[in-house]
Amino acid sequence: MTFNLRSDSIFDGKNRWHKRNHIVFDVIKKYNCDIIGLQEVTNKMYKDIEEQLSDYYIIGQPRCKRFFVEHNNILISKRHEILEEETFWLSNQPKKVGSSIWYSVFPRICTTAKVRLDSGELVRIYNTHLDVYLSPARGYGLKKISEYIERQQEIDQIPVVLMGDFNATPNHRIIKTFTEGELSHKRFVAVQEYDKSIYNKPTMGRFKDSEKGMHLDYIFVSEECAVLHAEIIKDNVNGQYPSDHYPLLAHVHVTLS
Repeated sequence: MTFNLRSDSIFDGKNRWHKRNHIVFDVIKKYNCDIIGLQEVTNKMYKDIEEQLSDYYIIGQPRCKRFFVEHNNILISKRHEILEEETFWLSNQPKKVGSSIWYSVFPRICTTAKVRLDSGELVRIYNTHLDVYLSPARGYGLKKISEYIERQQEIDQIPVVLMGDFNATPNHRIIKTFTEGELSHKRFVAVQEYDKSIYNKPTMGRFKDSEKGMHLDYIFVSEECAVLHAEIIKDNVNGQYPSDHYPLLAHVHVTLS
């Protein structure tokens, strides 16, 4: 699952984090996913998640230390084993906390983990949130992630899952460039290909039930993975939604590696 939780903003009124986090936790517990990529997690949200979701490991550093602090955390069920974990910055100094390119308003990061599933397979997970304002910044970020994936594949050839909020619609150039293999030798497919009608549905609902809007969230899997199911989750409680984004859920079979 990939799930942009919407950071806790004073401008959200009745949709502030403390008024909806119980719905977030209910959704995550209901679907009981093995691996979840979260975006826009503030420090306070991180603490709440850590307290409420004890069946998961939570990994990932914040993008900066002081202002506009957010994490792209990965939740990994404690049924599985984390072998490696890292957060890197989408900049020319990927190990420097808070580093950024000049045309990105905020630092952008990617959280990654190498995981041994309880069934024995190895998989590497990536979770990101690309720039919201400028297409060149999104393209730069995805290129940096692809370069990291390439380097890791030289070390171990294992299946890969990349997910997150890409702030780009399905026909956007950066999505096409990535899935057509221009950024990596590893070939990827979006889980939305399981049912292409999903592309026509929004993943950003702005805290409402919306049939029109932007499709911005993706789960991409490498060719060793088989997508058995995919859907956009629109669970709510009396019309109150857990976030301004809907979570995207996929059932993926990973071949033994």
